Amino acid sequence: MRLAEPWTLDTLAEQVHLSRSQLVRSFDATVGTSPMAFLRQMRVERMARLLVSTDLSIAETARSVGWKNQFHASQCFHAAYGVSPTEYRRQHATPPRIA
Repeated sequence: MRLAEPWTLDTLAEQVHLSRSQLVRSFDATVGTSPMAFLRQMRVERMARLLVSTDLSIAETARSVGWKNQFHASQCFHAAYGVSPTEYRRQHATPPRIA
């Protein structure tokens, strides 16, 4: 999935050749959630992986998964993980190796 694209319900429906309402019904029946909630979950999961595997800033990480607004991204992240992106990175940082 191309998470960084500015997806809307209309563009998703157009991509799969369904009406908006058909898409929402089909998606909910198959996946158990709305298409936009699924997209948000995919974005926060990718953001979490990037936070622990890169040195990108929070803003750069948010943009790389499709959010233009770092504060909105942080709110979505906190709602999903219960901590801010900064705190998540701190909690999951790997200690440096001693040679």
